[in-house]
Amino acid sequence: MPRTMPVTLRLGGVEVSVSLDRVLAERLKGSGLYRRLVGSPETHPIVRGEPALNGMSFEDIDWYQTIDLPGGVVTPGFVDHREQVDLYGLPESLEGKRCLDVATFDGFWAFEMERRGAAEVVGIDVHSLRDCDIPANFRKDYEQSVAGNVKGFGFAYAKAQLGSKARRRVLSVYELSPATIGTFDFVFLSDLLIHLRDPLRALEAVWSVTRGEAIIAEVMDPELESKGEERAMRFMLSLDEYSGCLWWYPTSSAWEAMLRLARFSEVEEVSRFDLATRPGGRLPKVVYRVRGGGAT
Repeated sequence: MPRTMPVTLRLGGVEVSVSLDRVLAERLKGSGLYRRLVGSPETHPIVRGEPALNGMSFEDIDWYQTIDLPGGVVTPGFVDHREQVDLYGLPESLEGKRCLDVATFDGFWAFEMERRGAAEVVGIDVHSLRDCDIPANFRKDYEQSVAGNVKGFGFAYAKAQLGSKARRRVLSVYELSPATIGTFDFVFLSDLLIHLRDPLRALEAVWSVTRGEAIIAEVMDPELESKGEERAMRFMLSLDEYSGCLWWYPTSSAWEAMLRLARFSEVEEVSRFDLATRPGGRLPKVVYRVRGGGAT
């Protein structure tokens, strides 16, 4: 048997053919690095922006956010922000601003920032649910259950329908830095931190790219909040079909403490309200307006 074999590796949208030692080739194709760059064979290949729809229709997409599209079409999202946008305290005008939507999903907030006149909007998200913060000892089981759950198709479809210029990048919140993505005049982050093993680390990364203002909106624990538990967090640890693992339910005082520890300044509570989810659920939320410390 020959010691070498031709191997075709897919890196994003590029195919590279090389000759490698047979054992090394098989190890490489099964490595975590290769899976992170490419995805496993049953998944859609990783792209750095929006995935190609390749004939996917509106009905083929598992919509997370409710978005108004041209012609009276409305996406059947798990959450519907449309009637509560004003509660988030976004600036009325973002004219001339470079803006970031963290964990953009289908792009609802990215398109909203664009509608408010942003000069540039970048939305970031991970490639698939396999890239979420899953407990290490359960990762194999979880990956098998969400083998084809690639994100970004909703963003790509809505962007095309709306004629949007917003850009989507495959990037974890933990990877945010001025070196990877630059800095932003306005940053929006909502409903992500409760799904992260280390929400403080994520906030520190967001702070590093925020040269202006940020809106941080998150779910809080109503029971702990009603008891006045100062800076308390409930450890949840349950798997979520949209965002990987649900790790924490903090109180508002815990969120505020983390924001300040991440070195955000001018921390101001904007609002509290219940976010309606499908079917019939309600999530108590708190919204903060802060200022970051990213380089200008």
